[in-house]
Amino acid sequence: MIFLIGAFTVLHIFFYLRLAFGWRKIPLVYRNEGLIPFSVIIPVRNEEHAIGQILKHLNKQDYPSELFEVIVVDDFSDDGTVDLILQSMDALDINIRLVQLNDKSNQGKKHALTAGVKAADHETILTTDADCWFGERWIRSYNDTFDETTNMVAGPVAIRGEGLFARLQQVEFSGLMGFGAVTISEENPSMCSGANLGFRKRAFEEVGGYTDNLFTPSGDDEFLLFNIMRKFPHSTKFMKTQDGIVSTLAHTNLGAFINQRTRWTSKWKHNKNRRVRISAVLFFLDYLFFYVAVVGAFTGWFNQFLIGGIVMFRFVSMFAFVAPINRFLKGKGAFGPLMIFQIIYPLHVLFMGMNSIFGSYTWKGRRYR
Repeated sequence: MIFLIGAFTVLHIFFYLRLAFGWRKIPLVYRNEGLIPFSVIIPVRNEEHAIGQILKHLNKQDYPSELFEVIVVDDFSDDGTVDLILQSMDALDINIRLVQLNDKSNQGKKHALTAGVKAADHETILTTDADCWFGERWIRSYNDTFDETTNMVAGPVAIRGEGLFARLQQVEFSGLMGFGAVTISEENPSMCSGANLGFRKRAFEEVGGYTDNLFTPSGDDEFLLFNIMRKFPHSTKFMKTQDGIVSTLAHTNLGAFINQRTRWTSKWKHNKNRRVRISAVLFFLDYLFFYVAVVGAFTGWFNQFLIGGIVMFRFVSMFAFVAPINRFLKGKGAFGPLMIFQIIYPLHVLFMGMNSIFGSYTWKGRRYR
């Protein structure tokens, strides 16, 4: 057993240090004087509390209004979302179009995004979510990242909020963002976020959009990432600029957080990328053996000084990776939350790994298994 604990510890440390170096190698985005047109797609369902805010942020973009359109796709909202969109169309100085799904057998985010892509007038598509916000240079950051060889751009997303629970989510998501950024830059993609994503319409159509996973509720971002990178190698970038950060609020209660993470992790079992599936299993086993080691140290099975050293080196390697990305995302200090993570994260990983297989979740008022 101690051999397995030691082996996974070495892998853990090597993994995070390698990611730390990989993050440093990703090039920054530099200003491009040429301007291209964009279609911004926002899928919505019952977003009356948020849709007005994101449309106002788009209205304030430091980008010529004639060079982008905003397509809001309504997925059978039954609140005041549509009325607010119509009001914004009259009140704001940007081109906003409303597309409404009309077939309840084809509902959900992927159907909404597909409808938005079909309606788009421009070749370069940007996607985000209604409950997000960003700075005035968001679109310009995409303009600076896309060139004639680019088919897809993954942008940075940050969690915002006050209090310890929000900071824990912020730091965890910083690690996920960094992991996605490094693996994309190394042509071995793992993840990205549909809250901040850009792609060419032609590339979307050539890979069949979401055809092979259309009725899997989650994964609109990652499955498309894998398909485009497989079909068009060396044409996907991570947008490493703070001007391109999209922000979203942290969850304020544990139930909502677990529900979201169950939705995210449930797509692993549908993932056809063998590398990602193997990584998920190894990640699960890593924290399982770490938990066994800590419990063993407290019960006298293992030498406490040895396990203490393992805990310290694991923390240092993770901190070396997460702290720079957390700073890039303008988050608060990562040291304290990462110390807490050493205690609770193994249980979180083990629980979410099992829950993703056997649990269920709700999303936009719909229940999935």
